[in-house]
Amino acid sequence: MKLLGSSRGPYVQKVRLAIAEKGLDCEHDPASPSAPEVAAANPLAKIPTLVRDDGTGLYDSSVIIEYVDGLGNSEKLIPAEFEARVEVKRWEALGNGMMDAMVAISHENRLAVEQRRGADFYARHQKKIDAGLVTMERDLGTRAFCFGDSFTLADIGCGAALLYLDITLPEQDWRAAHPVLAAHFARLRERDSFKSLG
Repeated sequence: MKLLGSSRGPYVQKVRLAIAEKGLDCEHDPASPSAPEVAAANPLAKIPTLVRDDGTGLYDSSVIIEYVDGLGNSEKLIPAEFEARVEVKRWEALGNGMMDAMVAISHENRLAVEQRRGADFYARHQKKIDAGLVTMERDLGTRAFCFGDSFTLADIGCGAALLYLDITLPEQDWRAAHPVLAAHFARLRERDSFKSLG
């Protein structure tokens, strides 16, 4: 298998965490969306894209993680039981939504000042990030993991969002307002999968 996508891309990082947790061998090519190999494997020319051993491509981080979770004999990241599965996927969706808002802000910050859409644009996306942090802090509570008694895709969704928040908006002191979430993120950063991202 080969994973295509920039190392700094939040959804690429999310997939890399899942692959590492599953203990799978997977080559990583830090290709940009405009790279020919991305377009050849993904008609949408987006990252991440996973090229399977038979040469076919998979796209969208959620689909890729569903696929890699079915490989190997390690613990499942996505529970089979219906209600548990939905809860884990809810956490993933929360992390994805926060990362979407961060990507929007990041792209806006790359524009020339005169091309930016102004304070309302930033406030709208910052509100999503802030609400996501509040929800994660509340729902985590006193648990050691985001859902259940073991590491799941919920923790990947949470951890990937917080990792990207530190990268994209390092000036935001989210830890002070969310100490429970900060402690959880510190534990996640000690896992080999998170260390593998550098």
